[in-house]
Amino acid sequence: MAADLRSIAKEYPGKERARESKPTVPQMKSVRLGINVASCDGLPCVVVVGKTQREVDQLNKKLSQVIWDEELAGKFICASTTDLDDLKVVSGADKQTGYLVIMPDAYGLKGQLITAIDSSVSRDDLRDSLSQAANSFERNSKTHGLHVRNGRRDGTLWETEVPVPERERSPNRNPQRRGRR
Repeated sequence: MAADLRSIAKEYPGKERARESKPTVPQMKSVRLGINVASCDGLPCVVVVGKTQREVDQLNKKLSQVIWDEELAGKFICASTTDLDDLKVVSGADKQTGYLVIMPDAYGLKGQLITAIDSSVSRDDLRDSLSQAANSFERNSKTHGLHVRNGRRDGTLWETEVPVPERERSPNRNPQRRGRR
């Protein structure tokens, strides 16, 4: 299969310009969702914080130049914001702008600031700081059943973006109703 894929790739080499530029930073829709996805994936979250959208765009452009390096690719979940109220769920991140590396809690509802990187940082220093944060990050290992059970016991609830209607159990799943139609 791999040989077939290489053969197909040779037929469609792509454009040279596309290879030169780095792709944009993959962003979660919100800081809240970024922290939740980071928790689910067992990764730290990088939140780009600026006072204006223009500042956020400039910071993301700098981030895109390092986040795709072989050493950093796939090691962070990213989000951005101009609203400092989005950082209320992150302890230690009071009214800071720049790059915030956050360790999500077990349920992805809160986070703890690992490091704050100033917006004026050089590209090389940004790469070094992110590399250090990624290498020192310890994953929170989870098993689904235990995680859900502990969350229910603790009263922890994730509110989805899209409302989920209450579902009744299927008659086929209820052992008392089996055999009746």
